[in-house]
Amino acid sequence: MISVIIHTLNEEQNIRNCLECVKWADEIIIIDMHSKDKTVQIAKEYTDKIFFFEQMEYADPARSYGLSLATNEWILSVDADEIVPVDLKNILIKIMKENYYDAVSIPHFNYFFGHAIIGGDCAPLENPHIRFFKKNIVSYSDDIHSFLQIDYKAKIYFIENKELAFIHFGYIDIEHFLEKLNRYTAIEAKALYLNNEKNVFYKLVIKNIKEILKFLFKKGYKDKTYGLIYTLLKCGYNTCVGAKYFLMKQSKTIVPRNSIIYEYNKIAQKCIQEHKKRNKKYNEDKSIN
Repeated sequence: MISVIIHTLNEEQNIRNCLECVKWADEIIIIDMHSKDKTVQIAKEYTDKIFFFEQMEYADPARSYGLSLATNEWILSVDADEIVPVDLKNILIKIMKENYYDAVSIPHFNYFFGHAIIGGDCAPLENPHIRFFKKNIVSYSDDIHSFLQIDYKAKIYFIENKELAFIHFGYIDIEHFLEKLNRYTAIEAKALYLNNEKNVFYKLVIKNIKEILKFLFKKGYKDKTYGLIYTLLKCGYNTCVGAKYFLMKQSKTIVPRNSIIYEYNKIAQKCIQEHKKRNKKYNEDKSIN
């Protein structure tokens, strides 16, 4: 028996396609973070197990909550912008019935900006995730992008056929990427600041060097202009994390905007006072004359 867990937030453009490809499962659990669109309305056509979770800036806590609600031994964790192909479904059911493995690492066929990625670290076999597993051998961490904590004794099956990959409709366009970048870089910078991380900029420079090396040596160049754009955007992502962390350190707060606005207002008030003094002097001189 298989439980599918899907977390959602304003996914009306994706959720029907996703649910159509998992409605074979024995249980579908939706963890919705109070969507404002038709996500929940559409989901109700496929399951009555819809639960609500506090809207957060990232999905990992919602995944953990969904795991606690599942009633079956086997869990398939799916994102709303992902599709489960028929051949992948069949091999997962086969693995479950044979019951030799405890978890399955599944490759991802990522689409960025309308293009299927074939090179770099986002190529199907370079980008696997453990998404099918027995409930009793895993737990989710609430840390961003920390996904699953797997029991070290678990037997893991690694799918090494890209034809059996999840289909992931990632970034739609540059605006979509920047929208997520702004949200996730703020979370990562905040974590660095609160943990008082050392050598942050050195580590970020190393990350950017690795991104460039992956483009060269993991064949990110196979995606041509798409691959180059994605590499540059990832470097920009890392740079944004560093820049936000720097402003937090300078202002000694996780919300530097407020302190910067305060400083701007001080400068503005000083100028305003100068205007008032000049006007007063001008009016006094005018009255004397």
